[in-house]
Amino acid sequence: MNLKALRCCVEIVRQGSFTKAAQHLHIAQPALSMAVTRLEEELGVTLFNRTTRKVILTAEGERFLPRIASALREMDVARQELRDMADLKRGEVRLGIPPMFGLHYVPGLMNAFRQLYPGIGMTVFEGSAEDIGHRLEQREIDLALLESRRVPPDKESILLGSDEMLACMHPDHPYAGKAFLTAEDLRNTDMVVFDRTFVQRHLLDAFFAEHGITYRVALQSNFVSLVVQAALDNMGVATLLRSVQQRTPGIVGVPFQPAQQMSFRLCWRSGEYLSLASKRFIDFAAQTHYLER
Repeated sequence: MNLKALRCCVEIVRQGSFTKAAQHLHIAQPALSMAVTRLEEELGVTLFNRTTRKVILTAEGERFLPRIASALREMDVARQELRDMADLKRGEVRLGIPPMFGLHYVPGLMNAFRQLYPGIGMTVFEGSAEDIGHRLEQREIDLALLESRRVPPDKESILLGSDEMLACMHPDHPYAGKAFLTAEDLRNTDMVVFDRTFVQRHLLDAFFAEHGITYRVALQSNFVSLVVQAALDNMGVATLLRSVQQRTPGIVGVPFQPAQQMSFRLCWRSGEYLSLASKRFIDFAAQTHYLER
């Protein structure tokens, strides 16, 4: 069926006149009448009773045209939604983030993005690399912020920023004044560590294993605030990102020797449809270098 002919019929009903409908649609009345006739021939029914000067629908027209009017309205709404999304007036970005890196970088990034695109909503899930990766695979999220070593090889990604893992402690801790700390320095030190869902834990394990040294665990948790507070309470040495240490009053950060650098990438499923909102978020994050500030 011809959409133009359908719109002609709906407009005739709305205006109550072939003449007024033609004027409203900016087409000649003969062209309007021809479009209606061809549609009726295609359907095999008569939609309008043409025996009177007033527009009267046949029984078939009364059954058919209200539904067509409703369908056309829905189509117009859907089309406008697509235009709005293309113009980024609306949409959604579903993002998975790690708890520590995301805590201090992502809120500012999202706020800056929404200053430009206030119609786009943000849905953020916090979790371990395994959890975020699973959500991405299950299509519960569209984008994931992961440490570079945790990005699956089948995912597309861009580098967004870097950070450094530090040994963090109370200012009164014996190591608080050191320029750096080696594995040997920390051999018999109480450590406040994250569980093995955290990249920092894997880095710490590898750091000690490389030197054949085991470390002493005073507290293990996946609760970032608890680990930070334990370090503040001088329970032991914690492994926090430099960005977290710098924003936490009363805690001292000492680099490891060698330095434990971390980089973070924004990744998504390769070869699959990505919404316009998500594409623009990727472009914005990459072009503004917000995470490097």
